[in-house]
Amino acid sequence: MTAVMPSLAGLNEGLRVRTIAAFDLLTCTVSENVAEVSSGDKFDGIDQIPIMDGERIVAVWERASNRNRLLDDSLLVSADAPLWDFIHTLHQQPYRLVVDKTRIAGIVTWSDLLKVPVFVLAFSLLAELELAMNRKIGQLFTHDSWVGLLNDESQRKIRGRQAARKRANIDLEAIEAADLWQKATVLRAFLGEGRNFQTDLEKVRQLRNDVDHVKDMVKGTADLARFVEHLETAEAWLKILNQAEAATAATA
Repeated sequence: MTAVMPSLAGLNEGLRVRTIAAFDLLTCTVSENVAEVSSGDKFDGIDQIPIMDGERIVAVWERASNRNRLLDDSLLVSADAPLWDFIHTLHQQPYRLVVDKTRIAGIVTWSDLLKVPVFVLAFSLLAELELAMNRKIGQLFTHDSWVGLLNDESQRKIRGRQAARKRANIDLEAIEAADLWQKATVLRAFLGEGRNFQTDLEKVRQLRNDVDHVKDMVKGTADLARFVEHLETAEAWLKILNQAEAATAATA
């Protein structure tokens, strides 16, 4: 399991699985025909139905297989588990029953990744990544000399943004006018070491676009796997930059 970056640890402490879980469980009993029950309006759109034996949940009916799955620990997650850690595991199992204190009280599924707390985490990760890029570029280059490493189109965009702000009497540094992927291109030697930089760049770019436009990032299990992969790529870049920064500080 990938641990959250230290810079995001405080946010991870505050955002738990319970912030995206659904606690209005719809269940049926062992004596009911779940396939028939699930066809009713009450369970329309629900892909997992916990099955009760008395006061206990003993299995989960899964629509995809039209079968009952006996309860085991791989289906459970604590309501107070850190959300960031949980996101990294959800693609291994498309749902979990949520244990609150001593009882199963809710459920969390891949569709719950569309909820605000997940966007908060993703946005915070990208913000931390961009700040780390700014610091590294500031260490490596004098003033705006790094802009010359970009292609002509990127240079025009940066200068255009600066000029637009200048007309509003705002002096905008080139680093503030650059996009995240433009900064990443400048830092390619660091971020691409031992990795496929272009592939990673596209993943981070897609994550940024998804978060910026608050779009439905996850429409199925394949989308979920990609979303988690994009998060992990952004986290890997942040780790590379943080390690480089720590090494520089240690030798200063």
